[in-house]
Amino acid sequence: MSFKGGKTIIKISDKVAACGTRKNELYHLDMAPLSDIAAVASLQLWHERLGHVKVAGVKRMIKNKDINGLKCSSMAVKDVCEPCVYGKAAMTPMPSAGGGRVTKRLHLVHSDLGGPMSEPSRGGALCFGTFTDDFSRWTDVVFLQKKSDLLSENKKWLTKAQLHTGTKIKILRSDNGGEYGSNAFKALHDENGTKHQATVFDTPQQNEVAERLHRVLEEMARTMMRHKDVDQDLVADAIKTRVYIKNRVSSRPLPVGKTPFELWTGNKPNVSHMRVSGSTCWVVLHKSHINGKFGDKAAKGVFLRYPDGSKAYKVILDDGKIVKARSVVFAETNVSEVAEAAEELPEDEVGEVETGLSSTSDGEDVDADNDDDDYKQDDVSDKSADDNQGSGGSKDTLRRSGRAQRPPVEHWRPVSLVAHKTPTTYVQAVQGQESANWQISMDEEMEAIRKNKTWRLTDRPASRRVLKGKWVYKVKN
Repeated sequence: MSFKGGKTIIKISDKVAACGTRKNELYHLDMAPLSDIAAVASLQLWHERLGHVKVAGVKRMIKNKDINGLKCSSMAVKDVCEPCVYGKAAMTPMPSAGGGRVTKRLHLVHSDLGGPMSEPSRGGALCFGTFTDDFSRWTDVVFLQKKSDLLSENKKWLTKAQLHTGTKIKILRSDNGGEYGSNAFKALHDENGTKHQATVFDTPQQNEVAERLHRVLEEMARTMMRHKDVDQDLVADAIKTRVYIKNRVSSRPLPVGKTPFELWTGNKPNVSHMRVSGSTCWVVLHKSHINGKFGDKAAKGVFLRYPDGSKAYKVILDDGKIVKARSVVFAETNVSEVAEAAEELPEDEVGEVETGLSSTSDGEDVDADNDDDDYKQDDVSDKSADDNQGSGGSKDTLRRSGRAQRPPVEHWRPVSLVAHKTPTTYVQAVQGQESANWQISMDEEMEAIRKNKTWRLTDRPASRRVLKGKWVYKVKN
């Protein structure tokens, strides 16, 4: 310690530790030099002082002299900063699929279990499982009443898939759910020579193909049901239809111009038979189901999906009965839209408007993905009994008209019927599309009644019953 000129200097190991100034017979310490000493610290200490900012960032600021007063006495840091681990720990990023996809069918299969659904389907299913081939992205879906049923359904699918491809599954990838890790599942894998790859707990990204598929199936099924306002108990049919469509459209993971159907079966898919799921339709009845000679020849219902192993449509009729039918008439657009389209055309062109109604007959193959000719009708012309007899038969011959034959008139003209639909109640008349014309007609009728003095207003007798009246509407051509 030294004193000079009203100042004092305190040194420690020849380094200035403090300075003081004499005021009123006392020396007051000046701590500025002490702050200079405190400014010199290790890199670890500066890391902590600066709120645990990255060590690399502190080093960069020291090197570039970005800020003043950042003096480092040592570049040593701890191997692990425990507070940083607690506060900044993050999941290890998923590696990119740099290895490429497999090159053969059933080399890798992705599987997942979805559900339970908010309410059971009409068949009682609450869950569904999917199996997706990685090479072709062909998907099969099975529906389960409980999750434990997955094992039996997996055995059925395994047999079917291996018979179709002629090869065994090498790898089955799924989540770490208990259904896939049971002893029975392990025994099935050992028997078949299949390797099971399970995801790490709470890491669904490792099974992203199946996880993304389930999200898409649920979203598209919800969209399709909302489009046609289908009941929730038909969600299984909506999911099944979505899988059917997914197998017949291209996607980004596949080679350009290829679909799962083509890569799985070797044939290009044909979608000409597809109709809007949930559409109103009419099933053409067999003559044995028609009620009497003048009974309805069709039954109204809602199109559900394309049934497996059958060239038909699955339809739920208005009475709740579910049927499979080939001859079906569809109304894929709303009836009101058809009527509006008809009104915009001249009267003589109404029959040519695009109605959105289409039909399939027994001569049309609804399952166009199958190249078999099972359902193609032979072109057989009608012949009379006399034509089938030999020359030794009756000499009387059938006289045929010499007029040129014209194609039969189209028997289904829903547009004209919808466009000129006659209201049956007053509310329908004043709220319909022709409300203005109906109002004019009603005003003219009321005026004629008043002019002819058809009736007069009077008080209602207390002991008399009043007869009700109603408007009767009719379109005169």
